[in-house]
Amino acid sequence: MHERDLAPLVCPETRQPLRLDAAERAAGGEIVRGRLIGGARPYPIESGIPSFVSAAKAQDQTVRSFAQKWAKHGYYLRQTGRFYRQWYLDRYGFGDGGALGELLARCRLVLDAGTGTGRDAQLFAELSRAQVVAVDTAWDALTAARADVPSERVLFVHADIDALPFADELFDFVSCDQVIHHLPDPRASFERLARKLKPGGQICCYVYRKKSAIREHVDDYVRERLSALDIDEALKICEGFTLLGRAFARLGATVEIEEDIPVLGIRRGRYDVQRFLHYNVLKCFWNDELDFFTNNIVNFDWYHPRHCFRFEPAEYRAWFERGWTIEHWDEQEAGLSCRARKV
Repeated sequence: MHERDLAPLVCPETRQPLRLDAAERAAGGEIVRGRLIGGARPYPIESGIPSFVSAAKAQDQTVRSFAQKWAKHGYYLRQTGRFYRQWYLDRYGFGDGGALGELLARCRLVLDAGTGTGRDAQLFAELSRAQVVAVDTAWDALTAARADVPSERVLFVHADIDALPFADELFDFVSCDQVIHHLPDPRASFERLARKLKPGGQICCYVYRKKSAIREHVDDYVRERLSALDIDEALKICEGFTLLGRAFARLGATVEIEEDIPVLGIRRGRYDVQRFLHYNVLKCFWNDELDFFTNNIVNFDWYHPRHCFRFEPAEYRAWFERGWTIEHWDEQEAGLSCRARKV
């Protein structure tokens, strides 16, 4: 980070502006190490990343789950980056990216809340001239992303979405994709995040969708047991789900459900057998275009984090009833995506 990057940062507790102290710089003046003072406590800068995550938050099981995943297995999203980029554009109604570029052209500051490996932050930087602030609680994700994302207009910040170090109504565009359902109180976190967006600005936010009654029961049953395990134990157990998904996918068979079963939340229609099991019985993800390890990480990513909330479409849409105009709405089996303008 450079000294000019300090401008958006404030103390998350007092909202006071911060100043740089005891900085170590690299060639060209980039700040490599130091601390920010002027708030409730000093905030360290390591590897060019300012850190605002408390020790207590860092020990949260869900935070540690993602941190451990990125520390050991961060490559998998880089491997699947092209797929996820287009999936993002489709879900939020941006098509081939032109519409997103038009939106970002009017933006000065963009927030990627829960950046992971920085995939979306890089996309926003490529399509605009805006300063992109990429936030995550997983330190290992940020250090990997900082090494992989080439744009100097992306500032990585180690921070908690529930305690962001930014003033209210600061950002022109906010993205929080596949993240907020992993927080202890997603609706309250959304309200706090929304306060960082300027009136007239747009937000993109995705949440997991509730599945059938059987799938919901199995999800809770497995998560209760896997979330207590370390990452290697959980990954090993998830191999069983991944092998099951692969076995059913290789059948290449379909099944016809002739009538809705409302009490179970199962809808009539013709399904690929593996997809039917995946969405109605248990998470057993399999995609032939990905290697076994990557498929297994997708299943682990679902079962290991303790916080993993799911929502009905009407329940999620209610978040945008007051103070928002919905610009694009997308419902899929896996989740719900909404792009909305703040009134």
